Amino acid sequence: MKICNHVYAVLGLHHPWGVNAGFIVTDEGIIVIDAGWTYYSALTMLGYIKAVAGNKPIKYLIWTEHHSDHIFGSIVFVREGAKIIAHKNAYKHLREVGGIKGYVEFMRRRINERYKDLVERGYDIGSVMFEGVEDVWPDILIDSEYTLKLGRIEVKLIPTPGHTPSNIVVYVPKCKVLFAGDTIYSGYPPNTRFSTPELIKEWVRVLDRLYELDINVIIPGHGPPCSKDEIKRNMAILKRIIREGV
Repeated sequence: MKICNHVYAVLGLHHPWGVNAGFIVTDEGIIVIDAGWTYYSALTMLGYIKAVAGNKPIKYLIWTEHHSDHIFGSIVFVREGAKIIAHKNAYKHLREVGGIKGYVEFMRRRINERYKDLVERGYDIGSVMFEGVEDVWPDILIDSEYTLKLGRIEVKLIPTPGHTPSNIVVYVPKCKVLFAGDTIYSGYPPNTRFSTPELIKEWVRVLDRLYELDINVIIPGHGPPCSKDEIKRNMAILKRIIREGV
């Protein structure tokens, strides 16, 4: 989906809720935002990138968080030459779980538990789903606001802890577009499963700050593209969770 002359969203990639990603085309190369849940999702994204930008080099891949639905396709872009930018807490998480290799094994077991009737019939569903996923590690780690310039495009990476400690949003001022990852949900309630009471309070603070940005379109981690109204809706739900302690 073309958002503006430089910015594209890739929506509804393979995931139980559908996960969104995207890319930015500059004079000097491509910036990719998130890599999808599977190797083949990332290959699909790469096909879209080649269709739009030809053989322009892929310079960077930004992880908006450490969860598998945002990073498992990363090897596709690393093979194209991309450097990975991530939050320091994403690196910390990967170290704790044994890298993407260890993370894949964890997710494989979870998927097989969900489809244990097929597993009992001899099908290793998790291995099929995560075929081709390989270990990669971030090249650039951040824990404060970071400005990335490529060609004539400036991109601001803003840490937004809340859903996880490793969340980052990607703001493109020239196009007034925000790739929000799981910091903002569109049509869904914000997922607090991986959060803590302290992180939820921080989440509200960062959403309040994001609302002040000049934004025309938000690409959320899950759900359709949306306006800043969704920031207020997410904030209201999170404030209720804080107030009621649920």
